Amino acid sequence: MRKLKTAFAGATLACLALTAAAPIATAAAQPAPVSATQGGGLTVDDTVVRPGEQLTIHLDHGPEMLSWISSGSFVRDSEHPMGADEGVAHVVRDSGGSADAVATIGDVPPGQYVVHARVGGGSVPGVTITVR
Repeated sequence: MRKLKTAFAGATLACLALTAAAPIATAAAQPAPVSATQGGGLTVDDTVVRPGEQLTIHLDHGPEMLSWISSGSFVRDSEHPMGADEGVAHVVRDSGGSADAVATIGDVPPGQYVVHARVGGGSVPGVTITVR
């Protein structure tokens, strides 16, 4: 009887040890997600602009692919890839994990607008600009 209790206790402890270690092993086996904001993220050359002005945008996106940069303050001279009611910046350079783009500020009411980007499978934290 003592051998059976000892075997049972040993098996229970082994199961507990494996159960506790499993999440750690799983987490360690998965690569850390790459953030589009590593290395600088999204920046603009000026945060206070007027309608008609051109805004220069820089984005460090690492190995992930840039999909678009957009804002409700941009001129809508092309269709947004996802049908949003926003203008899309024109990418003028995209290489080595970073991109530069330009956008013209549209004839929008004064206020604050967010410039944001889609990189890989996620959104990049935006930058707020003020249109005067």
